[in-house]
Amino acid sequence: MTNPRGLIVDDFPGLAEQIKGIVDYGFNALNWEVECEPTDSILTAFRMIQELPTFDFAIIDYDLDGEIGKSVVEELRMRQGPDCYVLVITGEASRHPDFRELSIGAGADDAIIRTRLTLRPRGNDGSEAWDAVSLARRIRKHMKALERVHDFKIEFAKDTGTQSMLSSLGEPPGARGDVIDRGKHIARTLILEFLERENDAGAVLFVDRLAPGRSGAHVCKVRRKQAGQPEESFVLKIGLDRAALEAERQANDEAARVLTSQLLVTHTDGLKTDHSSDYGALAARLAHNAVTLDSWLRSPETTAAQARQVADELFGGHLKRLFQETLRQTQDSSRWLDTAPLHKRRIEDALATYAPVWAHPEGAHQENVDERVVLLRTYIETRTLPGVEPSMIDKTVVFVHAFGDLHATNVLVQTVGQPRPVLVDASQYGPHHWATDSTRLLVDLVLQVRRAGVESMLWSAVADDCAYADGLCGCTADNAGESTTPVDAFIAQVLTEQRRYLCVAELGLRDAFWHWQWHVALAREFLRQGTRTGMLPTRAVVALSAAASHLRRAADALRS
Repeated sequence: MTNPRGLIVDDFPGLAEQIKGIVDYGFNALNWEVECEPTDSILTAFRMIQELPTFDFAIIDYDLDGEIGKSVVEELRMRQGPDCYVLVITGEASRHPDFRELSIGAGADDAIIRTRLTLRPRGNDGSEAWDAVSLARRIRKHMKALERVHDFKIEFAKDTGTQSMLSSLGEPPGARGDVIDRGKHIARTLILEFLERENDAGAVLFVDRLAPGRSGAHVCKVRRKQAGQPEESFVLKIGLDRAALEAERQANDEAARVLTSQLLVTHTDGLKTDHSSDYGALAARLAHNAVTLDSWLRSPETTAAQARQVADELFGGHLKRLFQETLRQTQDSSRWLDTAPLHKRRIEDALATYAPVWAHPEGAHQENVDERVVLLRTYIETRTLPGVEPSMIDKTVVFVHAFGDLHATNVLVQTVGQPRPVLVDASQYGPHHWATDSTRLLVDLVLQVRRAGVESMLWSAVADDCAYADGLCGCTADNAGESTTPVDAFIAQVLTEQRRYLCVAELGLRDAFWHWQWHVALAREFLRQGTRTGMLPTRAVVALSAAASHLRRAADALRS
C-alpha cells in the first residue's frame, strides 16, 4: 500500500499537531498509513519543501506569522510542481474575505474555513464534507489520478482516437508541460469522480474513445476489471461546455420517462467537474460487452438474421413509443423545409468543390450534374421542389418526440446472448419530424458504415453507391436475403417494415403525404451529413447525388 506523505503548516499553538491527528484518523479509517511533517514555522516549511522528498499533500494556514500562507503554496508549486494536493485553511475568514480566491490563484486545490475541518462528519455537509475520512478520500483520489497508488491503474488505449482525445483535453499543457500527461490527469480525475470504489485494490480501468460528441465533447468507454468482481462498463462524456452537458442530462432524463431503462442508458449521477481545467463530465453504466452498432455490423461474427432482429427490436419495438399520440404535434411545413444559413453555406461550398469531379470521367462520372446542382440550389434557397406548386405541399407536418441524433455510434448492441440494442446520449431528444430518427441512422449507415475502408475512397464504386442510396424507400427496396451483409440486411429490414416502424397509419398519413416527406427527409439528411467537414470526396458526391434524387422523387410523389 502506498503511504502518503504530507506537510502541515499552522503557527497557532498546537494546531499543526491537532490537524495531524485528524489526518491520521482519516487515513487509518481507510486502512492507509500516512506520514505527516507538522510545523508551526514558515521558515521550517520552506526548508522542508526544499530539502525533503516530494509531498503528496499539504495543509497550510493562510495567516502565518503575519505573512500570507499562499507564499508557501507558491513555493510548493515552484519546487515540486502541480502534483501535491494543497488545502489552505484559515480561522480568520472575516479578516481575509477573499482568501479562497487568492489561495486557489496561488495554486491551491481548495481553501476552507478551519472550523470545517473536523474529526467526525457533522451530518449536514453532504458532498462538501471536510471531516477526517472525507479529507483522506480526497487525497487518495488525487493520488490515484496521479498514478501514485501502486495497486490501482487507469490505462488508456494507444489508438489514434484515444490519444487525440487526450491531446485535446490537455491543451494547453500548463505546468505539466505535456498535453498528453495533462489530458490523462484530467480524464483520470473525472473518471474517479464517478467510478472510484472504497475497495479499489487490484482494480484496472481501461479507457477507449468511442466518438466525438456535441459541443466539442469527447465520448469514451471505460471498462473496469477487478479480481473477484464482475466486469463493469461505463460510457463517459467529457466537455468544456458544462451548460450543454447539463442540458443533455436533462434531455436524457426526459427521454428516460418515455423509453425504458432496458433501451436507454441513463446517467449514474449528476454533472461532475474537474476544477483544475473546468472540464465537466457525465457518466452512464453500460451492459457488459456492449459495442457500437457500426462495429457490430462490421464484425464477421454478426449474421444478416441478427442484424434484421436488432433493427426490428430497435424500430419496431422501442422507438415506436416515441410516436404515441400525447407526444405528437404539428408544425408549419415551410419551417421544416427551411435550411439554416450556415448549412446553406456548407452545401454551396460542397457543390462548388465537388460538382467538377461529380461529372468527371475519372471521378464519379455521373450524368446531368448541372441539372442536379441547380435542383439542390433551388431547394435550399426557395424551399421548392421541381415542378411542384407551393399549393400542392401540405401546410403542416407531424412532429413526434424523436431521439433526435440516432447514428451508429450512439446505438450500442449487447453481444452477450441474444444481441439487443441500447441507446446512449439522448441529448437531442425532443420534437422532430416523424422521419428524423430513421433517415438519420440510415444515411449514417450508407455514408459511414456500409462501404468502409479503402472501398469508400474509390471512385469506381460511387455509381453503385449512388444507385443504392437513391433506392432508400420501402416501395423499391428488396428484403435482402441471408447472403447479404449485416449492414444491408439491417437497412433492408427498416425499409421493408417502413410503414409499421414509422406508424404511418397511426399518424393518419396518406400515401402521397408520407411518401414525399420521407424523400425530403432523406434528402435533407444526405445534405446535412454529406457536407460535414472531413467527409471523403467520394462519400460527399454520393450524398449530393442522393439528395438530388430524393428531392425529385418527393416531387414525383406530390404530382402523382
